[in-house]
Amino acid sequence: MRGTLNARLAALVVLSGGIAASAAVSHAASGEEVIKARIDFMKDQLEANWKPLAAFVKGQGTLADVEKHARNLSRLASDIPKHFPKDTGRGKYPDKLTRTLPAVWEDWDGFRKDAQRLAEGGDRLARLAREGKKDEVLEMIGPGGYGSTKIGCVECHDNFRGPRAK
Repeated sequence: MRGTLNARLAALVVLSGGIAASAAVSHAASGEEVIKARIDFMKDQLEANWKPLAAFVKGQGTLADVEKHARNLSRLASDIPKHFPKDTGRGKYPDKLTRTLPAVWEDWDGFRKDAQRLAEGGDRLARLAREGKKDEVLEMIGPGGYGSTKIGCVECHDNFRGPRAK
């Protein structure tokens, strides 16, 4: 009787695992959901940590603020590739929905290197802020937003992000 009970329990575990796995597949995010989550990540995480850096250039905030947000950018940079599953960009989805270019997947190694460049740039900026090197911090952040920063934003935007759709 005990052997039969163990066999039934084992079958139940296997069956429930299969049900859980199929439930996970049926609840997999659609491409549109992935794109929305990616946009939210870029705005709510990356841009939210960029804004205090840009504000510092305008005389707002402290070097401690720069250090904190630069560290956050560095940490978040490693998550960037996770938000770009294959074929969730232009060519597969409308230009109005996403600015992600197919170049992301055509040059995946380059894309990952650009994300790593942001991580390293964030680390370097945090170190400069911690050391009190205000002039170097200002130079690294740059005066003109993403397009002039030396943190690592511009390379990825230039190579892998298309213009806004009209």
